[in-house]
Amino acid sequence: MIEYFANDKYRVLDCMNKSQISVNGEEIIKLSQQEIADILHFTKPKVNSVISELKKDGYIIQHSCRGKYSLTKKAVVTLKKLNSEENL
Repeated sequence: MIEYFANDKYRVLDCMNKSQISVNGEEIIKLSQQEIADILHFTKPKVNSVISELKKDGYIIQHSCRGKYSLTKKAVVTLKKLNSEENL
């Protein structure tokens, strides 16, 4: 698992995690791909590619609105594990 996130996937997922807001009891990421790119100093195509991989692999889901995502339970568990290993 660490190898999967030993690149920009972790940075995008972590950025999304830190940008969550609660809407009607659900955690939502309302950032657009361009906003994520600006925060991380990435290009929008790079963010698009990473988000596509994270969606395909079950770490995030995209809602019908543009720029509206949610982390899956798999993502939350993975981030907790990676962040705890980072502090060792």
